[in-house]
Amino acid sequence: MSAAGQPIPVGTIFCGGRNYRKHIQELKSKDLGEPIIFTKPATALCQNRESIPLPGQSHDVHHEVELAIIIGKTGKQIPQNDSHTYIAGAAAALDLTMRDIQSQAKKNGTPWAIAKGFDFSCPISKVYPITDLNTLAAVDLFLEKNGTLVQQGNTANMIFPIDYLISYLSGFFTLHPGDIVLTGTPEGVGPIQRGDVLTFWSSFSEKVDIVFT
Repeated sequence: MSAAGQPIPVGTIFCGGRNYRKHIQELKSKDLGEPIIFTKPATALCQNRESIPLPGQSHDVHHEVELAIIIGKTGKQIPQNDSHTYIAGAAAALDLTMRDIQSQAKKNGTPWAIAKGFDFSCPISKVYPITDLNTLAAVDLFLEKNGTLVQQGNTANMIFPIDYLISYLSGFFTLHPGDIVLTGTPEGVGPIQRGDVLTFWSSFSEKVDIVFT
């Protein structure tokens, strides 16, 4: 991962689920009143990649466009009003999900690690040095599939805002430079087929095109 041409070490990818009400509704899920947290390994991250192979173990891989926050310094038990000082930058990202495997995991009461953490399941744009919470709290997110806009949302509609997520995570985990926080997806998620081209971007980032093979 890089920002302004400089390499950034990749740490843990923390993901916040069910953070947009319309996405909760489209999946017929429930708002549990607190963030749902899962993680992806560093091997899930891919940047500057033009094509991604779909995993053969799933027949229902879905796209989810999200705002990614990059952590810039080590912190534990971070007060919410101090969370912004731990942000090094932001990016647009995808949380690719093997929905069929995730659905089975939900039924079985088992973790989502495989459904969410497989190789290349987190494409990301270049990182932009945006740290202002007011700016990050009003970011437009977009995703096109084969030239058709299928996801559009704004971070103003998050249930749990960025500063809360950072503070909440730091209550359980020590955050380190290079850790990434995915902040949830708006509505419009859907399946990807081989040959599909996804284009994702945000109001501050350039478009990223990926072909799925």
